[in-house]
Order: sequence, then C-alpha cells, then structure tokens
Amino acid sequence: MMNNNSSPKTIPDDLIMDNILTRLEVRPLLCFKSVSRGWLSMISSPEFAKKHFELMFPSHDQNLIVQEERDSEEEDKFYLSFDNNYNLIEYTRLMNRHPTLRFNTLNTRVVGSSNGLLCMYDEDSLRLYVWNPATNHCRETIVPLARGRWDDFQMKCIGFGYVSSIDDYKIGCFVLYNQTLQILMFSLKTGIWTQKPQTVLYYPLLLTFEDENPAFVGDTIYWIPQHLNPEINYIIGLDLVEEDMVFIPVIARFPGDWVSAKLFRMEGCLALCLIQNYANDEKSICHVWKMKREEYGEEAYAISWKKVLCLNYVGTDFNFLFETGKCLVSQISYQSHRLILHELSKVSKPKQEQEQEQQEEQEQERQKPPDEGTIVWESADGGSLANYFSSRATFGYSESLVSPLEENED
Repeated sequence: MMNNNSSPKTIPDDLIMDNILTRLEVRPLLCFKSVSRGWLSMISSPEFAKKHFELMFPSHDQNLIVQEERDSEEEDKFYLSFDNNYNLIEYTRLMNRHPTLRFNTLNTRVVGSSNGLLCMYDEDSLRLYVWNPATNHCRETIVPLARGRWDDFQMKCIGFGYVSSIDDYKIGCFVLYNQTLQILMFSLKTGIWTQKPQTVLYYPLLLTFEDENPAFVGDTIYWIPQHLNPEINYIIGLDLVEEDMVFIPVIARFPGDWVSAKLFRMEGCLALCLIQNYANDEKSICHVWKMKREEYGEEAYAISWKKVLCLNYVGTDFNFLFETGKCLVSQISYQSHRLILHELSKVSKPKQEQEQEQQEEQEQERQKPPDEGTIVWESADGGSLANYFSSRATFGYSESLVSPLEENED
C-alpha cells in the first residue's frame, strides 16, 4: 500500500543540469532563469554556459552571419540557420532575430565570431563591441591609441577568438599609425589592452592584406593578402597567446588562372581555398590546401601544405567552407537563384612539382563534369538571399549562453 504521508521524490539539481538543461536550446533556458534563484545562478554560471555549448554545438557552424558590402544605410547583416543535414531553415536580418539597443548596428561590422559571441567594430568611433545576440549581453571597449590620434590612424586586420589554454577571449588587431605598426590586444578576462610595437618594415606589408574574413585556428587569427601569387606567397597571423605576429609561407602550386583565395577552418586545420572561374562554360574549380604544423621540441616547428580536396562546380560564388568539409556555393541565373551544398571530393593524385604535370592536372580538373551538389535553397523570382553572398564577410555562428561581461556585471 502506498504511504500517503511520504514526501514526493525530487531530482537533484546536478542531474537536472547534466541530463536535461544542457540539452535544451538557448531561448527556453533564458526563460527558465525565472524558475528560482538556484536555477538563475546555475544557468548564468560560466561553467554551465561552456558545458551547454560544447554539448549542443560540437561542430560550431550550423548557422552563418553574412554581411553585405556597406553601400546602403539599411541593415546589412543577415542570419542563416541550417538543420543537421544543412538544409536552410531560416534566413532573416540579424536585427530582426536579435534586436539590440546596446550599439548602433548600422555603424558596425562583424570582425569575428567565437562560441556564440560576435565582435563588432564601429569604424566611426573606433569602438569595439563583444556581443552575445541571444542574451543581448554586450561588452564595449575603445582602442587606446585612438584617443586624440585621428590623423594617419588605421585599424587593420581585426580578429577575435577564444583561447582555451588560458580560458580567455581576446580581440587582436594591427594598428597603422604614422607609418609604424602596433599590435594591440584586448583580454575579456582582465579588461586590459596590451600594446607591442613592430618594425617599420611591416607597415607597407599590412596594406596588402584583406581584413574582411579572418580564420581562427588553434590560438592564432589568420589573414590572407588581397593578391596571393608566387611572389606574395605568405599568410600573416596573430598569436593570441604570445601576442605576436607570425608569417606562414604558402608552399603550394598556384593554378595559372585562379581569381580569388579564401581562408577557412576545416577539420581543425587552416584551409586555403584557391578558386578558378571559367566564364566560357560557367564552371568553377576550388582547390583546397590544408596547413600542417610539425613540432620539433618546445620552440622549433615546420609548416607544410597538402592539397587534399578539389571541387568542380557550376556556380557564381564560393561562399563558405564548413568545419565538416561541406561547402556552400551560389548559383545565379535568369531562371532562379540557388544555394547549393557540395561534398568536396578527395584528391588522390600525389604531389607533383613539374610545371608540365601541373598544367595537365589543371586541364584534367577542368574537363571533369561538375559536381551537382544538393540544392538547399532556391527562389524562382530571384529573391534576395543569393545577393547576400556577393560579399566576402561570412562567419560561422551558434547561439550560446556565453557571456562577454565581467563576473561582477549583470
């Protein structure tokens, strides 16, 4: 017989956290903060936010933030969401999904994304914002050299990332001032800017580098020059731990008629994409090289590049390479606009150095029939989504509870 006087059994909070709450989406978790003070404290803790993000988003790239060229006064940042099969399930203006009054979104551009945090840069005021769109928490800082030094001042190659070895988020950038180069870095943990001067010889070098779409791999932010070729064949990086500049040589065979180069993170490595477009037959080829770093002792290491993937496709723009090796391309025609998902095929041909064999390989790739891929979005009336991808700035993003604020801030 059941004892009516027995008290109801309760589930311990640690089991609720580990087996239930960490498996929920961000939005219901924000509502559950009002259940009790205990739940508010638990869900707001950095430990819970980190565990929730690692469990919910192991690949960290199910959503994209796409930023158009800044040629209008309208909102230029858009949110795209994909399901587990990379079918597009939502696209909208970022401020429609995550409205904020913390800063003027029309004056800012996205310069980095890490663990649910976006780093935004206001070019007019030289202010930087680290913003969690899901929680609307925002941290503001201003570049220290900017105070009273507006003449001949230029921010170049701004990036943002999480350094797991020191459990800290950092903003890193190069500042060109009075024909000198300074490395500036801001720590969210300490709230302090650090500054390191560099040789004057680096000043003209930085002028050739793109800063729209950095790639963050390991502890380093990487940028690629505007015109990568056999003469300018290096990538620059900013080590967020050592707080120093690094140079990465690109030891790869460049296709003779490639038109663009992009950097991504793929399978935990830095990936270089060299893209050829053929106007006559509307085909394109993307050659993907992965960087490998071999450690020799505590300080010595060697860099090598290996051509691992190649895609022959019909499309207008190579939009994004996911961590998983899948990629998105745009296909725009008079009949329709499409986003197409491709699985990059592995390149089995061994590395060759002879120029003749290189030309033969390029011709063989061009003669291959294009990969059809999978259509994940299509609009017969043109729509506007494909036009979003005409820009260069696309960032992987996942909603999270990670806070950019200091521990004593609410």
